[in-house]
Amino acid sequence: MGSERARGRARRTLVAWLLGVTTIVAADAVAHAQSKTERDMARALMDEGDAKVEKKDFAGALRAYRAAHAIMGVPSTGIEVARTEEKLGHLVEAHKAALEVANMPVKPGEPKPFTEAREAAKQLAAQIESRIPRLTVVVRGVPESAPVEVKIDGALLPSEAARAAQPVNPGKHEVSAAATGLPPVSKEIEIAEAQRLQVTLALGDAAASDDGSGNAGRRLSPLVYVGFGVGGAGLIAGAVTGGLSLSRAGTVKELCPAGTCPTQAALDEATPVNDSAKTLANVSNVAFALAVVGVGVGVAGIFLSGGEPKKSPEATSVRLQIGPTGIGLVGRF
Repeated sequence: MGSERARGRARRTLVAWLLGVTTIVAADAVAHAQSKTERDMARALMDEGDAKVEKKDFAGALRAYRAAHAIMGVPSTGIEVARTEEKLGHLVEAHKAALEVANMPVKPGEPKPFTEAREAAKQLAAQIESRIPRLTVVVRGVPESAPVEVKIDGALLPSEAARAAQPVNPGKHEVSAAATGLPPVSKEIEIAEAQRLQVTLALGDAAASDDGSGNAGRRLSPLVYVGFGVGGAGLIAGAVTGGLSLSRAGTVKELCPAGTCPTQAALDEATPVNDSAKTLANVSNVAFALAVVGVGVGVAGIFLSGGEPKKSPEATSVRLQIGPTGIGLVGRF
């Protein structure tokens, strides 16, 4: 807070100096009066900017400082523009403004605040440069020599710079690409200070194989479909056959309470039902075991998925077939 007040006093001293020194030989009295009016306006704008900085209204302060700098165009007004841009997180604009101040030519007899502002601008530019994020846009689906329009936040990049890393401010941005005869694509990204980020936009046929995560063309292994297909089918088969086994076991208990059949007729009727219940129980156990194996294969398939073009899930199918002689898998891969 004290440094802000000190800078404010330095600016007011400088403006007073400017008002007391004739820098331009006026052609007539009207022109001289207009120049003094502009200086008074610049001084008022700088005071307004100082007051808004005290209140943490950096957006308002920036408007006032920019207006004052547009009138005066001196290092001491330009450095305040750069500092306020930096406070707002506008690192690209702050860096540019600081460089402009640092590169202002030294004029004979200029006041000390000009020299100090120019030196402060050099230090600020160097400090900000390492914090600026860089964003690289890679466009797939079109020949490298084909003209492509790349935009960041709606601003069209020059064709010669479209494939180079672009300095951007930290935060959210919308990146888009378009080419003749192809529908445009866009993506919203977020980037942090000093981050180097590459964003891939897929046009045309490449867009069909883009999974939306930036890993266009990532292929799921057929093991994923096979494994989870078998797992699901095994769970269903195990549940159905297990239910049937329990039902028939219940019938046997009704015919032969406590495991003892009261008559030969009851025994003759219970025996095939009991055998069927045991068979169904075995089938249920096998089906549940296959379900566990299938899920394991599916999980392994996810980790083994590669970068080849994806197949549609319809291209791979599998089902569990239960017959009188056993259990099997039927499908195409």
